[in-house]
Amino acid sequence: MPDKNFFPRVRDVAHMGVIIVPSHTSVADAVSLMEQHNLSDVVFEGEQGHAIFTVDTLMLLRQHKRTLNLPLCDIATPRLHYVDGDESVLRLLSRFDHCNCRYLGVLDAARNLVGIVSHSDVLASVDPTLMMEHKKLNDVLHKRRLEMVDFDTPTETALASLNSVEDTVLVLKNSQLAGIVTTRDAIRMINDNVNTHEPIGWHMTHPVWTIRPNETIKSAIELIRAHHFKRAVVVDEHNCVLGVVTQRELVEVTYGRWAEMMKLHAHELGEMVQMLESANQELRRDTLTDPLTGVGNRRRINQVIEAEIGRYYRLAMSAFSVLLLDIDHFKQVNDTHGHLLGDRVLKCLCERVAGKLRGSDEIARWGGEEFVVVLPTAHQHNALELAERIRQTVAMAPLEGLAITISIGVAEYVRGESMESLMMRADEALYAAKQGGRNRVRAATQSL
Repeated sequence: MPDKNFFPRVRDVAHMGVIIVPSHTSVADAVSLMEQHNLSDVVFEGEQGHAIFTVDTLMLLRQHKRTLNLPLCDIATPRLHYVDGDESVLRLLSRFDHCNCRYLGVLDAARNLVGIVSHSDVLASVDPTLMMEHKKLNDVLHKRRLEMVDFDTPTETALASLNSVEDTVLVLKNSQLAGIVTTRDAIRMINDNVNTHEPIGWHMTHPVWTIRPNETIKSAIELIRAHHFKRAVVVDEHNCVLGVVTQRELVEVTYGRWAEMMKLHAHELGEMVQMLESANQELRRDTLTDPLTGVGNRRRINQVIEAEIGRYYRLAMSAFSVLLLDIDHFKQVNDTHGHLLGDRVLKCLCERVAGKLRGSDEIARWGGEEFVVVLPTAHQHNALELAERIRQTVAMAPLEGLAITISIGVAEYVRGESMESLMMRADEALYAAKQGGRNRVRAATQSL
C-alpha cells in the first residue's frame, strides 16, 4: 500500500479550528470575524445542517451592492458536506466532484465539526520535493493579462476586479510595483468601512513579496506556503512585473509529476491515476468557466480573442468580429424579483444566445450582466445581422417569465489594434445603443 506520508490525511491539510456562528449573524459581523481570525470563510447552522459563507460569496454580494446587514441565513450559501479527518486526501477529489462543492467540513472521531478543507488545500498538499526541482518559474509563467492599476486609482475601481479568492490587482507607482490588493485586503477594507473613493495606494498591502523567474517551482511553493499566499508575483532584476503565478497553476505542473508516479504503481493505483488526470482537466476547465452560467469567463474570452488576432495575421483575407451584449435595466430585475431570479435570467440568456451561434463561435461572461460573443471569419455586416437576430429572439419571448431586452455593440477587428482597443470600440457601440433607447444594435466605428 502507498506510504501514508506520501498521501496525507485530510486533517493534515485542512484548516482546523473552524468558527461556527448563529444563522442570524449579519454578513458584516461575519466579515469582522474573518478579518479578526485571518479566515476566508465562517460556518453557520443552516436548515439542513451547516452552511458556509466564503469570501467568494462576499465579493458577489458586494458586486450586486447588497447590504451587509443581511443575516447569513437570508443569502444563498452552499450547504457544507462532511468528510472524515482520517480519510486520505486522494479520495477527496472525487468527493468534491460528487458534491459539486469547493469546501468540505472535517469531522473528528466523535463526529464533531473541527475544520474546513478546500479543493485548493488538497491540490496544494503535494510535497514539493516530488516535483522537478530544477524546473524554473520562467518555464511555466503563462502570458496573460494582469490586472494593474495606478497608485491614485479609486479603491472602488480596484476592488471591482476582485471576484474570487485567487484574483489579485497589482498597484504601480511611477511604473514600479508598489503594492498588491487581494480578496483578503477586500475583507479588511469592507470590515473597516474604508472610503472607496480614496486612492487604492492608501489601502493596498505593501511591500510585495516577489520572486525571480529563475527560481524553481519548489521555491515558489515554499514561498506561498510560508506566507499563506495564493500566488507569487514574478519580477525581473529591475522590479518590473513579468507575471503572477498562482498556487493553482503550480499544482497543475505538479499533477504531471503525480500522474507519472501513479503509473509506476498502476496495479495498486490505476483508478487513482485516471481520477487525477481527470481532475487536472477539470481544473483547467474551471479556471476558464463562469461558475454561474457555465459559459466561458473573462480569462477564456481573452484567450479566444488573442488567438483570433493571431489567426488574423497568419491567414490572408481573414476577419473576425465581437458582440458585446448587455441586459437592459437588469438592476431593476434584481431589485424587483431578487438575485436568484436574476441569476436564472442570466443562464437563460446564455442558452438563448448560444442557440443562434455556429459551432466555431464562442460566448463568455464579460462581467455582471454583460456577455461577449466572438465570431471568427465574420465581417461587421455579418455580425450586425446576427446581433439583430439575437436581439429579436430575446425580445420576442420572455426569459424566466420576464420581458427582457438587450442592447448590443458590434465591432470588427481592425488591423494593428490591440484586444483592449477592440473591446473599447465594442463598448462604445454598446453605450450608443443604450443612449439610443436600448433594445437595439449599434456598430462601432472602424477607425482606431
